[in-house]
Amino acid sequence: MNRLRLARTLVIVAAALLSACTGDVTGSPSQPPPPPGEPPPPVVPEELPLRRLSAVQLQNTVRDVLTRTLGAPEAQVVLQDGTVASQLQSYPRDLRVSIPGESHGGFFRMDQGVQQGHIDIVYSLGLRVGELLGSNTSRRGLLLGPCATDTSTTNDETCLVDFISRFGRLALRRPLDADDVAFYREAVSEPPVSPLAVQKVVALMLTAPEFLYFVEHGQPDAEGTLTRLTAHELAARLSYHLWQTLPDELLTEAADSGALLSDSGYRQQVERLMGDARAHQALGEFFSQWFRLDDLEEFDTRVGDPIFDAFRGDFTPTRDTRERINGEVADLVTWLVSRDGTLQDVLTDRHAFARSVDLAALYGVPTWDGTSQPPTFSEPQRSGLLTRIAFLATGSANTRPIIKGYRIRNALLCGSIPPPPADAMMTRVELSPELTTREVVERLTETQGSCPSCHRTRLNPLGFVTENFDALGRFRSTQRLFDTTGQQVGERPVRTDTVPTVVPGDTRSVSSAAEVTQLILDSGQYEECFARQYFRYTFARPESDASDGAVLEALSTAARSRQSLRAVLASVALRPEFQRKDFR
Repeated sequence: MNRLRLARTLVIVAAALLSACTGDVTGSPSQPPPPPGEPPPPVVPEELPLRRLSAVQLQNTVRDVLTRTLGAPEAQVVLQDGTVASQLQSYPRDLRVSIPGESHGGFFRMDQGVQQGHIDIVYSLGLRVGELLGSNTSRRGLLLGPCATDTSTTNDETCLVDFISRFGRLALRRPLDADDVAFYREAVSEPPVSPLAVQKVVALMLTAPEFLYFVEHGQPDAEGTLTRLTAHELAARLSYHLWQTLPDELLTEAADSGALLSDSGYRQQVERLMGDARAHQALGEFFSQWFRLDDLEEFDTRVGDPIFDAFRGDFTPTRDTRERINGEVADLVTWLVSRDGTLQDVLTDRHAFARSVDLAALYGVPTWDGTSQPPTFSEPQRSGLLTRIAFLATGSANTRPIIKGYRIRNALLCGSIPPPPADAMMTRVELSPELTTREVVERLTETQGSCPSCHRTRLNPLGFVTENFDALGRFRSTQRLFDTTGQQVGERPVRTDTVPTVVPGDTRSVSSAAEVTQLILDSGQYEECFARQYFRYTFARPESDASDGAVLEALSTAARSRQSLRAVLASVALRPEFQRKDFR
């Protein structure tokens, strides 16, 4: 880019840093109304701070830049260097950011905060990687070619300039022009192919704004506001959305040739990326965060508690149990995508994806090898997503029906729930040696004060309907009751009959998760909620019904029409809103 473009990039980054530090997430102020008699301007969402790479995307990008320049074996040696590994591990984890007014849920991609830790670690990381690449003669040869190690000095200048172009093309995710190359060459005063020269180039590029951020200038159009991305900007946006890393060689070639800007060429690349195994990580991340699987507590922390030990019996959770439980949902989605399953199948599919012996034991099915046809649930009551262990387990001996109900209402259906009164926040639902968990919850929340208005109709029923599964996700018809020492003192039948009121005014009674699942599917709220959640995940910002209504409607329509999950998830990338940069 020319100096003006570089200066503009730095100004954008400075503004992003300022807005991140001050908490401003709107950028420019709202547009003033048009003068009388003039048509209103196009509806454009408020500009956000410049998006940075997420922690996962940064790690993937560093890995892939090194692999593409050094080859996989040597790249692994660099990545396993103690300092590099420590810096990548110490990079601040992204926080799950919810939309305004929500206290739960959200996506890590929406975390655009930039703290001193981000800057310090990236700076140190760039220097260390540059040192490892520049100081090693063999690696310099891999980076620069034979010209870096031969006895001639006449080709050293060309050697370094060529390296700047090739390495910059990967790190900055676009071809470098003459001004770009000159900028980086001028920053290196050392002999062209010296260790310090290579270190400086690598360090500068790994700390450049265009490496750390999604810098998008777009292509000017007649209007000057709704501007299509350049081919390489579009390639980067598509690759990071679906693969969480930089574009591969085929996508880069499509950007170089301009084929990516044609409808057919772009669609071909979307379908290719969506069908690649590298898309599985992003798919698993989306559904995991939408379904709030990260809220599940660790399982092994309660081992040693008398009640929990008596409750769990011969099942002993480990540090990996939580990860395996959540991974089963990711495997479900991946399996459905590869077999043209639908969004509705995510709710209703009855295959078990238990890769480990402990998870298979909880389900009562054989372990799954990850490739063959997975077994189906043997218990007829296990009807799909709402009866998967990830939606039932709590990490304790208590089933916590309020939390289960809230997750279904708020996460799966995008239903808003007013915050509880301050005094209610201090009330804990404890296990009783005399009452079932449902009976305890009903007494606490459905008989006094302002609690019944939400709990009786909106929260508790959706949690009660799966009380025939315990807090480890095992099927049961009765609840065992324990005293404080862990001695079983009784047993009572569990009730699952309830009126879930999925749609306001619906008074139909149900008694199983399968019946609730059908009500959810009949309501259409699940597909509408998916559209909102996938929009937030894709664009890393809250939706606006005014400016984003067309995208939301297209996503929900595609989902309701039972298109394949692969097609629905890919459809957002085919939208014009995905392929352009909106300027205020």
